[in-house]
Amino acid sequence: MSINSKIEEIEKSTKLIVSSHKIITRGADSLVIEINDKWIFRFPKTLESVKKMEKRLRFLKSFSEISPLKIPVPRHIGPNFIGYKKIPGIPFLPANFKKLTNNEKTKIAFQLGRFLKALHSFKSKQCDYSANYLVMKKGDYLTCSETITKHFNKKEIENFQIKHNAIEGNPLNFKKPTTIIHGDLFFNNILWNPKNKTLTGVIDWAESGRSIPAMDFFMLADFNTTSNDKFLKDILRSYDANDDKLFKQIKELAIIDPMNWFWAYYKENNSKGQERMIKRMKKILK
Repeated sequence: MSINSKIEEIEKSTKLIVSSHKIITRGADSLVIEINDKWIFRFPKTLESVKKMEKRLRFLKSFSEISPLKIPVPRHIGPNFIGYKKIPGIPFLPANFKKLTNNEKTKIAFQLGRFLKALHSFKSKQCDYSANYLVMKKGDYLTCSETITKHFNKKEIENFQIKHNAIEGNPLNFKKPTTIIHGDLFFNNILWNPKNKTLTGVIDWAESGRSIPAMDFFMLADFNTTSNDKFLKDILRSYDANDDKLFKQIKELAIIDPMNWFWAYYKENNSKGQERMIKRMKKILK
């Protein structure tokens, strides 16, 4: 189905008059189109994602009632799409984070902690499927390891294995997944208002599902070094984490973030993206 036919379907089903449109992404699961700078429409590409989408809709509607940050609330539901109002704000990029003062980082950390606490405590029978992420069972985190390690020297491979052993040795990583997580909580999916330095919303819930809570933390910043440890501890404080177990677990899992990005670029045959992630991992493993 062409873009024009999708626009026609939106107009026919919703009675909206489309004066402008913009393709946001052509992901593996969905085509996302912005309409009139006010609406977001998502077209799932597979039957499986349609079934999940129906459950996810009901979950999002119920969670939106208590979420501390705005999330997409379906307003238009067609046989092939869902549509929701565009949430104000722009992506909270790493460059934005680096420019914040300590007090501003603390305020952002508080918002993230309260949002994740609300999400991870939320109960929904509709969200009964696993998140599409690594570390769901032993061995998953080894994805593409040989493809990655061929770029490392002997010392880097040894350090890489040490990090894998730490993940393997922590039973918290392999608990039965009962917590609902966002599943793709990185800067592009977190919106903020740069004028008042506050978060405004969380978008793109296509990877949401049940997993372990730690999976929603390690993409919020680079936690492979100690430079952002205070930020992480501030998040966990507002999350009501009462001991260091979750902090330690997130730090162990942080290497998975560049591994995931390498894997994504590898699937896309994006050599420049792969090179960036190898450089990032080599810096971590030196």
